[in-house]
Amino acid sequence: MKLIVAFILIYSCTYSQVVFYQDVCNCGVTAAGFSTGLGFGSGNFNVHIEPGSTIKKAYMLSYRIGFPPTVSFLLNGTPFTYDTTNYFTQFNHKNQYASPMRTYYKDITQSINPTISNYTITIPDQFGLPINWGYWTFFLYIVYENPTLSKTSFNIIVNNQSLYGNTHYSISDLNPILNSFPVGFSIYTDRMGGASGSILNQIYFNSNFLGICGGNDNANNLWIASGVKGHFYYQNNQLFGLDDDTPDAIMGGTDGLADVSSYIQNNATSCNFQLTHINYPNQPANATSAYLAYFLTYTSPCQPFDVSVPKDTTICQGATIQLNASGGQSYEWISPTNSTTSNPAPGLSCSNCPNPIFTADSTMFYTVRIWNNDTSTGSACSVVRPVRINVLPQPQIGNVTLKPSECGTTNGSITITGTNLKELFAVSENGDTTSVIGNILTGLGAGNYTVFYTNASSCQSADTLITIGTVNNTIANFTATPQSGSTPLEVAITNTSQNAQQFQWFVNGELQPNPFSSFVADTSGSYQITLVAWKNDLSCADTAQLTVIAYDSLIVGIPNVFSPNNDGVNDVFSITVNQPVKCELVIVNRWGEKVYSYSGNLTVGMNDLWSADATISDGVYFYSVKIETSPPPLSPSKGGNPQQLSREGFVTVLR
Repeated sequence: MKLIVAFILIYSCTYSQVVFYQDVCNCGVTAAGFSTGLGFGSGNFNVHIEPGSTIKKAYMLSYRIGFPPTVSFLLNGTPFTYDTTNYFTQFNHKNQYASPMRTYYKDITQSINPTISNYTITIPDQFGLPINWGYWTFFLYIVYENPTLSKTSFNIIVNNQSLYGNTHYSISDLNPILNSFPVGFSIYTDRMGGASGSILNQIYFNSNFLGICGGNDNANNLWIASGVKGHFYYQNNQLFGLDDDTPDAIMGGTDGLADVSSYIQNNATSCNFQLTHINYPNQPANATSAYLAYFLTYTSPCQPFDVSVPKDTTICQGATIQLNASGGQSYEWISPTNSTTSNPAPGLSCSNCPNPIFTADSTMFYTVRIWNNDTSTGSACSVVRPVRINVLPQPQIGNVTLKPSECGTTNGSITITGTNLKELFAVSENGDTTSVIGNILTGLGAGNYTVFYTNASSCQSADTLITIGTVNNTIANFTATPQSGSTPLEVAITNTSQNAQQFQWFVNGELQPNPFSSFVADTSGSYQITLVAWKNDLSCADTAQLTVIAYDSLIVGIPNVFSPNNDGVNDVFSITVNQPVKCELVIVNRWGEKVYSYSGNLTVGMNDLWSADATISDGVYFYSVKIETSPPPLSPSKGGNPQQLSREGFVTVLR
């Protein structure tokens, strides 16, 4: 058998496994677990805590298959829930219906009473989910300090490898192990139970065969496929078994605990172990043994030393944080699920400094190993602490609804949607900040705003540039009646403006009294009337204009006698006008015979027309004249019709 084991170890791939927690203290360690396999219900298990002790550290470990909804475990009636802030490794399984698997941890140090040794755990009903999905097991690991106890060194090793039936683990940088005392090796598994050999597994430590494990622990004996868990406690350099586990050099059946001191060299700082499905490489695909965690507990020459590491921290995406560790001489940060040879701690500014800066944009889990300067053991001693940085996603602005600001006011608004939105901010172009609890910002003037919000976790969304427009509902308008006429022309003004409260009136650029309802154009010419109207501010004014034309009244002079005797005085029948006109003139004698006619334009002043030559005898003549002015510069629809004048009368020719 030993030759076969050696052959397997030589030709199988090995992996460097991550230590989740490592320490040495004057203390004891106890651990126990429970599983319902694929069921639900409650069970009991015992732990041992030396009287007079205080709790140094307590972890509640579990795992899930698939993507079930969050559930709460009850530990002695107290609910505990795992969520994304408790996840630390994920791996696959040969059985597609058992992938992915995720391991979880929860620090419950403050919840453990050192006087209580019996625990009832309840796993809730998770039926209705796809096959295998759910949270199915629970493991409690407690470190209790007591000054009367000897030094104990211990390690929690969490699986981060895909499970295909032959899994190798290589652990290094352990605190030196004294093999003159028991060295406890305990396993935490699930679905390694039942009578079928298809889910039995061979256990090896440093190439030594420990036994074949499978079945249901006494704590789980009411369920099927509930797995093997090594229940134990270690104190004062002694290893003790709990439940159905025995502190001897072998494992087997439901005994998941072994003293491996005979399989390891004195002061060793590394070891390896292996779990192999009993039918490997012909392991059935439905054999869903889950290897979750392992525990080494032993006596070491290392002395306790105090260290400080960051607590699990939650930050917002895009933020950075400096992680501060202290108490050692050198430091090593790694990420169990994301490390590479070239980058053991992605997301950190350095992997071997005490105070790296975290810059990752997603949640990261790290372990930090801290070495002291004690070399008396021949090897440096170290402790390992888990550090989780939960990165909350950056909130995203959803729909944006804008209400423009009325010109001259600050009545604009911005309404947005966002996940868990708590407070909304808008920064104006001049740097003024407006905020409100809620999603509607009001009282905004027109302009550009940088908008963002914070959610219930105080995470800030990305800046978004939003422009508040402006609307001007003011319409300046008025009527002038009439818009043309002869002087003196009285013009009535009617203000028909909309959404305006303030007005300024101008006539040919001169400010008029307000209110302005009429004016008189007493000289001829153009009169430009301007209205400036606004409601809130003069800068938001609207303007309207009209032109009124005033012109002189037509004056026509027609003589009633003239003397064409060539004496240079009153020799011609003339028509005098005060503005250019068109003229139609007809003169007839007493018998109605036309003696003179004229059709044409008359200019301003006296226009000589009929000279009454010698053929015209003295006497009385009848005239008929029609005069029409040229139209003013307005369209007929605005009062631009010409003046017309018709006259009839008698004129006497007298020589």
